[in-house]
Amino acid sequence: MDKKKRNILIAVVIAVLLTIIIIVWVFVFSLPKPAPEVVLQEESTETESDAAVLQENAKVSLIDAQSIDVEEEKMIAVLIENHTESRRQMHGLAEASLVFETEAEGGITRFLAFYPYQNTEKVGPVRSVRPYFVRWAEQFNSAIAHAGGSDMGLSAIYNSGRVYDLEGLALEGADKYFTRDYTYYAPHNLFANLKELRELMDDRGWDKPIENSFVTFGEQEIDDPLGDESYRADTVHIYYPFPQYFVRYDYDKENGVYKRYQAGEPHIDHETGNQITAAKVVVMITNYYPTDEEGRLYLKTEGSGSMYLFRNGKVYSGTWSKLNNRDTLKFYDENDVELKFEKGNTWVSVINFQGGLQWE
Repeated sequence: MDKKKRNILIAVVIAVLLTIIIIVWVFVFSLPKPAPEVVLQEESTETESDAAVLQENAKVSLIDAQSIDVEEEKMIAVLIENHTESRRQMHGLAEASLVFETEAEGGITRFLAFYPYQNTEKVGPVRSVRPYFVRWAEQFNSAIAHAGGSDMGLSAIYNSGRVYDLEGLALEGADKYFTRDYTYYAPHNLFANLKELRELMDDRGWDKPIENSFVTFGEQEIDDPLGDESYRADTVHIYYPFPQYFVRYDYDKENGVYKRYQAGEPHIDHETGNQITAAKVVVMITNYYPTDEEGRLYLKTEGSGSMYLFRNGKVYSGTWSKLNNRDTLKFYDENDVELKFEKGNTWVSVINFQGGLQWE
């Protein structure tokens, strides 16, 4: 092969190689890489799926409308005393979803605190039961944690069939369920452990669930086009027979709660060290009077009567209704429309005369 032909061949080979290199560069470096949108779409799908699962598993309490991450299967109601000698060791009231407050005897008030899902490990001091507390508990298929009771109170538990008896005086001593804190004097030193009591209820087969919500939750509308100040209720006064048991609620607009006071002092829960608050306050007016020399009361829990709902710094008047022991307690406005409650905990004060309530 002569020199001229060899040079031509070399030039052709070089041209072919350059063409191949150009083609490779175009396909490898210039053309777009696989679209990342596919990966992004997969990530988006996973996120939506996770959100759907969370939404499906979301739970809301029937008693306080709060979001909860546990099953609301069994209600526990605890009788908590309010004697002046019990206040510095009071534990667990702030955790309750619903509290009824009324007199026991001698003008001394007592609390029935409801715990639909909480596992608070120190609640009390626990004291004795009265029949009207049993009637309020029946609508929730509740267990009642108490330390003895009046004859009629114990009889109401035994004959109910809709409440479960958790007798603290019988269960204490095993270093669980109910224990005494000997930092304080008896009888103001017995406390219930809700976590252990739920385990006991499971072991004993109490499987009656909470069937009914306490109230209807939502925004309460009123015909108030001119901003009538008569609806305002920034401070609520509830007068029981003695000043040591006078109650006041001050509305905290910033946090949307009522701060609770007793005898003019902040009512402190020593489990948290914080002042007790309520998302809304109900005052029920009924009839009660002493029936024996011990001053034990008959208290009307069935039928109907006047009531007042305090929420968001406003007052709504109406009636309470509970047709019989098996019926659910309901609250209606002046037009017989069921009142709507703010979500969060509720405190119900039961008094026997309308003069015992004022607001401003």
